[in-house]
Amino acid sequence: MNVRKVALECLLTLSHTSTSIASVVDSAFGRYPIDGRERRLVNGLVYGVIRWQRQLDWVLNQFINPRFQLDARHRNILRLGAFQLLHLDGIPPHAAIYETVQLATSHLRKSSGGRKSAGFINAVLRSVQRKGRKLTYPPLDANPIEHIAISLSYPTWLVKRWLQTRGVSWTLAFCRASNQIAPLALRVNSLLTQREEVSQSLEANGIAATVSKIAPDGLVLENRTITAFDTPGEQTLKDVLNREDIYVQDESAMLVPHLLSPADARFIVDLCAAPGGKTSHLAHLMGNAGKLIAVDVSAEKIALLQKNCRRVGAHNIETRLTDATKADLEFIKTADAVLVDAPCSGFGTLRRHPDIRWNKTFEQVRTLSEVQYNLLKSAAQHIKPGGILVYSTCSIEPMENEEVVQRFLADFPMYKVENARRFLPDIPLSAITPQGFLQTFPHEHGVDGAFAARLRRVSTESNKADK
Repeated sequence: MNVRKVALECLLTLSHTSTSIASVVDSAFGRYPIDGRERRLVNGLVYGVIRWQRQLDWVLNQFINPRFQLDARHRNILRLGAFQLLHLDGIPPHAAIYETVQLATSHLRKSSGGRKSAGFINAVLRSVQRKGRKLTYPPLDANPIEHIAISLSYPTWLVKRWLQTRGVSWTLAFCRASNQIAPLALRVNSLLTQREEVSQSLEANGIAATVSKIAPDGLVLENRTITAFDTPGEQTLKDVLNREDIYVQDESAMLVPHLLSPADARFIVDLCAAPGGKTSHLAHLMGNAGKLIAVDVSAEKIALLQKNCRRVGAHNIETRLTDATKADLEFIKTADAVLVDAPCSGFGTLRRHPDIRWNKTFEQVRTLSEVQYNLLKSAAQHIKPGGILVYSTCSIEPMENEEVVQRFLADFPMYKVENARRFLPDIPLSAITPQGFLQTFPHEHGVDGAFAARLRRVSTESNKADK
């Protein structure tokens, strides 16, 4: 199966569905017998085109008559070609153009004007080859919104929002960092082994790993992604990832469980637990002792959580199929700590999920903030005095983070914020906000954007939210 045909099929699927890019690519890998370098190329093409989609379309439109209305197939074939010309230095321009025209010929030959369409695509891509890198984007000083949105490939509404709330320098740095391909990070199962032992084991198989600078249980494998295996060493890594002493997880996510003081807790509840990364980490930090109840809203998610927890030997977990925004959560009233790892926009994970930027709207983020608040509200009413409530997201949006917590504190004055630094003493100073919240950014800390707040119930007084 031609790898560019597979990539095009993925892009066409993504153009008319809200399915995640990871699911679409994984599905294609399951249908077609592609391995090694071909697998790497499909992955790179699909993720790359989606990541740079806005920029690619702007460049292509400089060489296409505005009267032409391109359908999804023509548009995505052109994007594939332009991406190779503008972003993949390892593919010679003549090869990129030839393969893209061949792809067009193959896919369009049965339609009327197929040969003419292939000629059109050839002409446009040759123009991109000659002039694409020389084009001038809207100037940053005069039009920072359009400059960043086009040159770095982001939706206008998001760039405008970030510029208004954080300024030009932050927005440029964040957008650039979020366009980089994130390294593969591994969490080591501290119940079974130590980071140094796993690092040595990987090195013995030709896989270089470095100790995380921010996560006490983390290892980082630079220049590797979970879907790219094309050398004997990388095939070994693929096998290693199924070991029970390793869990693939971003370093920022590894920080959150420490905020629950799991080593001192006998009963913890995780209310949004799937796919199980933080749940299994909590189990390991608890020494597989005590009780850990993992809750999620669908049977499919619970099954995935159980599978992942079994693989890494997390044995003290009881699962419950429950919608935590609606159900009676009285069962948490004796818990020492409760984690609300809330559904969110995911804007902190754009390095790994570039499609998110195109699939979210401001109204969706606003709706998510209501869900997040309701999750906190549902849990808060049942937590015992002295109990801990940790709220976390993988977002960088204040609307989903600080604003949710501040609204919660106004309605539940019996809670107070405890500074995250007390529980994460070795992370950079810049990762703790003045309010004591954890907040990481890819351009500042080299990890995904993540937020967390540790809240302690200090009294039993009534609150506005109960009325």
